[in-house]
Amino acid sequence: MKQPTIEQEINRIRLEIYEETKDMTVPERVEHINKIGGEAAKKYGFKIVASAE
Repeated sequence: MKQPTIEQEINRIRLEIYEETKDMTVPERVEHINKIGGEAAKKYGFKIVASAE
């Protein structure tokens, strides 16, 4: 069996994310994305700022 191409893997992930979020309201999606971003920032030591200014 052939391994999926990178493009196929990206499309699979994109569809997975869509399925997770398709029924969320805008505020729910924002909360979901902020949670994921916060976890990534903590894992990799990023600093999240409210504004670039």
